[in-house]
Amino acid sequence: MANEDLVRQVEAFMLERVIPTEQAHHHQLQAAENRWTYTPVMRELRAEAKAKGLWLFPLPVELGGRGLSLMDYAPICEIMNWCNHGPEIFNCYTGTISNSTAMNNHASEALKERYMKPLMAGDIRSCISITERNVPSSDPTDLKFDIRREGDDYVLNGVKSWATGGAMDECRFFLVLGATDVSAPRHARHTMVLVPREAAGLSLGRIETVMGYDDAPFGHCDLIFDNVRIPASNLIGKEGEGFLMMQSTLGVGRIQLGMGAIGAAERAMMEMCSWVEKRIIGGKPLVERQVVTDAIARSRIEIDACRAFIVQTARRMQEEGMKAVRGDIAQLKVMAPDVALKVLDRAMQFHGGAGLSYDTPLPEMWSHMRTVRIGEGADEVHRETIAKLELRRQAEWRAAHGRD
Repeated sequence: MANEDLVRQVEAFMLERVIPTEQAHHHQLQAAENRWTYTPVMRELRAEAKAKGLWLFPLPVELGGRGLSLMDYAPICEIMNWCNHGPEIFNCYTGTISNSTAMNNHASEALKERYMKPLMAGDIRSCISITERNVPSSDPTDLKFDIRREGDDYVLNGVKSWATGGAMDECRFFLVLGATDVSAPRHARHTMVLVPREAAGLSLGRIETVMGYDDAPFGHCDLIFDNVRIPASNLIGKEGEGFLMMQSTLGVGRIQLGMGAIGAAERAMMEMCSWVEKRIIGGKPLVERQVVTDAIARSRIEIDACRAFIVQTARRMQEEGMKAVRGDIAQLKVMAPDVALKVLDRAMQFHGGAGLSYDTPLPEMWSHMRTVRIGEGADEVHRETIAKLELRRQAEWRAAHGRD
């Protein structure tokens, strides 16, 4: 199937099956005795998507995916994110993709068989656990979580926070990053291990809310490790290479993050344009007011400019590698959620009270996008990276042209 045909198929599935069932999903979630598991609607849609081959788009064919390149995956990322839980329907949640990639490249065959295969089949879910409440996430090399080798085991102690998806019943294992050698160089202190959900001494702590949303059925929770003992064979990669391994999985994730923000912005545009054409105030539709058309025009300019930059970054990453686009990745991490938040805010404003309620997906999408400005490095950290790279580039240009 040509990629254009696949894009159209995903688009049709979103418009015909996913978006029309958003309210049913919400009502089922609110009525459920257990909110930390897939709703019946989500189970049905996941099974249908898998049967159609709309599954694990960026992973290799031999692993059950579609084997899409970054460039081919980018437009699908956008469309999936017309709905907050869209990527989950296609088993393309960012954590699933990054954890599968890390395990495929670095885990033992036994771990792949026991954990990776059911993850890719959609039978279970996983969670990557990095954040610590008292350690600034802007510098993950400073993580303090203790992973200590004892004979043929590792013993884990500490608390991890904001473990996205960790509260789900379907989450059966965690990839945990912690310090194994605090005396080593900063980028060689940390190691990644796999911890089964049922490990003795592992418990769930509090579940966070973001602007009042607890993100059920996925959730962001604390994980408490009290002398959790796992076999040394649960090591992912090598000791001391956890941080570098984590960084190596960011490529697809950052493109998915950027195009996901564009998808949210496009959904906001759909809701905004539909609303202002039918909403009558003062005897005429909102769309006839210049302030409204100005907001629509601004939104379209911002979305298209941001999308073009992300696609350009995906192309360069695909052709030149991650190192060549370090600055571009930092720019899209700042730019994309900012654009999405602006467009979502305009759409919410024109909806009035309805824009703050469950009548539309807008406020929940806004709260999700707001977290993106902090997760995986705050805007300010990425701006600092951008500035340093630009200052270096300018200095090199001056030196090359004798301008110093």
